[in-house]
Amino acid sequence: MYAPSYAKNGSLKHSDECTMHFGHKDLNCPRCAEMLAGAPSRSGWQKSYYSRKAQEEKSLRAAIAEHFAPGGEHDRIMARGGVDTAFEW
Repeated sequence: MYAPSYAKNGSLKHSDECTMHFGHKDLNCPRCAEMLAGAPSRSGWQKSYYSRKAQEEKSLRAAIAEHFAPGGEHDRIMARGGVDTAFEW
């Protein structure tokens, strides 16, 4: 059995030389070898990712609503005869 590789905070991690991509494990990586031997994948990162993503989307929706609110930036730009290019990226 391979010795597990740990990050500074104690969580398991892949080696710096790991070439895993799209779920194809690297046989030379200790963490990939553990997962091939049946070790469960780490849980928890999904929760923080999706909660952060939801917060960012909420902030963007609020910014758009504020921009297009009556008397907002959109109305001020259009009143000056300008072209509103906000949020066009």
